[in-house]
Amino acid sequence: MNAKRIPTKNDIARLISELDLTETLLLLDCLRGVQFWIKDANGRYLRVNQTFQLDYSLTSMAEANGKTDHDLSPPWIAEAFRADDSLVLRGQRIVNRIELISGYDRVLRWYQTNKLPLRNHRGDFVATAGIAILLPDLKGPSFPLPQLAPALEVMQDETKTSLTNSGLAKLVGLSVSAFERQFRLHLHTSPMQFHRKLRLARAAASLIQSPNSIAEIAQRFGFSDQAHLSRQFKEVYGSTPSSWRDKHSKSRQP
Repeated sequence: MNAKRIPTKNDIARLISELDLTETLLLLDCLRGVQFWIKDANGRYLRVNQTFQLDYSLTSMAEANGKTDHDLSPPWIAEAFRADDSLVLRGQRIVNRIELISGYDRVLRWYQTNKLPLRNHRGDFVATAGIAILLPDLKGPSFPLPQLAPALEVMQDETKTSLTNSGLAKLVGLSVSAFERQFRLHLHTSPMQFHRKLRLARAAASLIQSPNSIAEIAQRFGFSDQAHLSRQFKEVYGSTPSSWRDKHSKSRQP
């Protein structure tokens, strides 16, 4: 290439394709508070960075190789990650999504997530890559969505269905339409869908971690009865609450 000529997009793409970027990936280990990963089309981890290793209590980064989300995360989180991978492998990118994730410790943490598909030399989508940035507490001044924070705090703490878009919009000083628009922009879903999935995730965790009956769990998380929970649960997790409890409770037994 002529050193004086401005490289074209094709020039840059060709040069990058000729580079061995293996060593470059080591730079990702310098990122603190930022998880990075690459997974194949079957959801198996191929590469993670040091923050990922530490957050998942792995003895080394290589320990993640070949594992899936079901090996590393609670099933209610693993299923959500699996659904994301399915979308990304069809070419859909997830950009700057703010999300609330709970692990086995039941601690709710806010993350900003980006995921994108990776192609092979034929242009086929064969893998996914992503980063997840741990966000400060939503009550703090550094949370990236300060205007929505009061509504998010209420949704995080409220396990029933008494919330409404109009009430949440009033809480943050926006019109209903402006509130819904801002919510969709940053969380990639509607306020009520977000709250419903959060309640379902808590129900999924409770089915595994508590001895309460399914009817009691349904009532606790704002579903009218066991049948209502079962319909909503199967829509999101592809399983009935009883099948979910039986499968994952047994998988946690020593």
